[in-house]
Order: sequence, then structure tokens, then C-alpha cells
Amino acid sequence: MIDLSPHTTPLTFEDAAHLLRRTTLGATWDGITQRVGQSATAVVASLLNVPESAPAEPAWANQPPEVTDFAMAAKLWPELQQWWANIAITRGSLRERMVMLWHNTFTTDYITAYYAQWMVGQSRLLRANAYDFRALATGIIADPAMLRYLNGDQSIKGNPNENFAREWFELFTLGVGNYTEQDIVEASRAFTGWRITGLKGTYTRGLADLGEKTILGQTGSWEWQDVLRITLDHPACARWVAAKLLRTFVTYYPTDEDIEAVAALVRTNNYDLSKVLAVLLSSKGFFDPAIRSSLIKSPAELVIGLAAMCDAMSIDRSYVVASMTRLSQEPFYPPTVQGWQGHHAWITTSTFPLRQRYAESFIDGKQSGVATTLTDTEGKKLTPDVVAVVRGLPNPQDAVKVVEDMARLMLSMPITPQQRDVLLEIMLAGAQVYEWDVNAPSALQRIKFLMQAIVRMPEYQLM
Repeated sequence: MIDLSPHTTPLTFEDAAHLLRRTTLGATWDGITQRVGQSATAVVASLLNVPESAPAEPAWANQPPEVTDFAMAAKLWPELQQWWANIAITRGSLRERMVMLWHNTFTTDYITAYYAQWMVGQSRLLRANAYDFRALATGIIADPAMLRYLNGDQSIKGNPNENFAREWFELFTLGVGNYTEQDIVEASRAFTGWRITGLKGTYTRGLADLGEKTILGQTGSWEWQDVLRITLDHPACARWVAAKLLRTFVTYYPTDEDIEAVAALVRTNNYDLSKVLAVLLSSKGFFDPAIRSSLIKSPAELVIGLAAMCDAMSIDRSYVVASMTRLSQEPFYPPTVQGWQGHHAWITTSTFPLRQRYAESFIDGKQSGVATTLTDTEGKKLTPDVVAVVRGLPNPQDAVKVVEDMARLMLSMPITPQQRDVLLEIMLAGAQVYEWDVNAPSALQRIKFLMQAIVRMPEYQLM
């Protein structure tokens, strides 16, 4: 079972790097070294309590959608995707990692929901309640994008639609095996009465089925609030939440004992996930070497993480979206109601070489798949300053140390002496170790050689 007792040893470089890779969207050398020597409890508390104001929203975000203006709705989707990409890049915080988790849980897609205003509203809901699952589950029932996506706005007394009730139990709260088909039928009756009014979901009791229902073994004249209460009180709900957190931050294959241990924290803290994460992310179990390098980077983590490491945060947001899309994670367009399966599903015979080429091209200042250079948000040429990355290391004039430190920064597992020697040979490109000079004109290309060799390694896909 996962050891949830506190990790009391001051953080090493590898500890801090592991923590930041799992909890943020960009682990940099400075970010890692600033945490070295601190306690895990203090660092996790700082990650959970980053002061963040609500992000600026598009000018149209609070304008009720013109439901007959399909051309305008289509035009807003790229703006929506780039808006999200900008938040993810400029913040990259633990809260944004949680927003990504919930977007991939309470899935909606822009083809079905269609109106970007609703999707901004949903993102706002997930961000505001990223650590409060009870509030999040409450809000998602009334969310216009969700109402449209799962036909909740068409569900009325006498003609309930079962789509939302089915996903509520299967994908949003309990998981398969913890409810019956009859629970779905009865809950769908309780979820009737919702409509979309402009930018909000509105509940009209006159359209709702107020009759007696039996849901998860409890009988009464239940309405939607009762389904929420009954579901969150069910023992399987805390286990479902615990499994989500473990698969996101710790291991994709938690044991039943691991899940129950974290579920106990979820119950004790009444679904306040900030308190759950404070324990989980500073635990001995989280820092266990056995779970490091056990997760596969999502396209978002790959694309945004590389930009952060190279201090290229001004990268054109449309290119970020396009790159994620090519790597099978188009923002706001999950493949199914189950979302992106993640982990091993990220790596296929087609996506793995695409990932390698993306990273190699980025380091070279080029767009992957085309002959054009990278650009920033203003359309100007963007050249990642990889020499500056190396100059920021403690021993930039020592070729061997440069290779070792860049590997420590870019990889989540230690390299072997043989790998170090191969990388050193690639970086030096025929020169001798004593000839290395970070200030020489040749250093730029040699550093690119090194970094490109690292991103070609299968280990680079892990975190």
C-alpha cells in the first residue's frame, strides 16, 4: 500500500525535479534548484497556494451566443483553443494541471457543444473549483456545455434522456460496477428540468419529474441535488476520485489498497482535494523511486514543457494548438465521452516519431513538418536560446558536467555511463573534451546536437 507518511528528507535535485514534472507544465533548472533543500511539505504547500487571479477571458466570453450564427461560432473556436493554450503556457501551475484533469473527465467537445462562450464558462468552473470536487460536481450538472453535450437540456418529465445520468455514474463519480441500469433510469428522471438560458443552465421544477425514485438504494422524491448528495455519500465515489488523483500524479496502475488509502483522505476531508494533495504529493509513496519515470507525457506536457525548459514562452499559441492536435490531443476536442485515455495511448507507431521530430525541430527553431521557422505571439521569429539554458547550469564550461546536467534536467531517470559517453561524443562532434567552450561560435550547434539526441531517446517521453 502507498506510504502516505511525510517525506521528511530535504529535497534533492531529483526529488524536486520529480515533483515539478508531475505537478506543473514546465520544470526548469532554476525552478528545480530553488526547491532543493526545502521540505516536501513546504514545496507542495507553495504549489497549492500559488496566488492566481482569474485569467483574462476573450471579449466575447460573456456575450450570450447567437445560436443561429454558425459562422461566428466556428470562428471563435480557434480563439478559444489559443486562449486556453495561453493560460497553460503562462501559468503551468498545479491548478492548471487539475483543470486539464477535469477537462478530460467532464468531457465536452466543440463540435457538439459548439458555442465557445459555454466552453469558456466550463473552463472557468473547472478552474475555480479545481480542488473542490463537491462544488465541481454540483456546477457541472448545470453547465451549459455539458447540458448540450449529453442532451440534458432536452430531458423533461415523461421523456427523460439517460445520457447524462449514465455518464454521471460511469465516468464522473462512481465507475463501472458500482451502480445498476435501474439507477441510471431513476437518476435520469431526477436530472430532468434543466434548460440553457444564454450563458447559464437553469432548473425549472415544473419541467422536472418530482415523483418517487430509488437511487443507489435510497428511496424518495429525489431531485438533482439529491442525486448529487446520494452519489457523493456512496463509498465508491471517494475511491473513484482517489484513483483519478493517483493515475494523474503517482502511478497509472494503483492497487486497490492504494486507492482505498487515498479515498480515506478524500472522505476525511469532505472532497477538499487541496488537503488530499497536500498529503499525497509530500508523502514517501510519491517520492518512491519505483514510481518515477512511470508516466508518459501527454502532448500538452511535451509541447509546453519543452517551451518552458527553453524559456520560449512567447511561442505562437496557434502553433501550440496545432502541435498538440498533430500529437492527438486537440484542445477541447476529446475523441470520445471517455476523454483521452492517456498513458500508453499517447505513444503509437505514428505519434512517437512525430513527438521526436517536434522536439528536434523546436530546438532547431523550426516548425515541425514544415520548412518555416518558429514564431512568437507577435509573428516574429522565435529562436530558443539553448546556449542560455546551458549557461544557466552550474558548470557550463565543463563538457562532461554539461552533458550530465542537461540529462538530469531533461530526463526523469538517470543515464548510464555509456549513455553519457555517447551524448558527450555527439555534443563534441569530434572535438576533444578540453576544447569545449560555451562561448565559442560552435557551441550553439553542439548544444543543439546534445539536446536533439536527448529528445530522441525513448526515456524523454517519460516523467
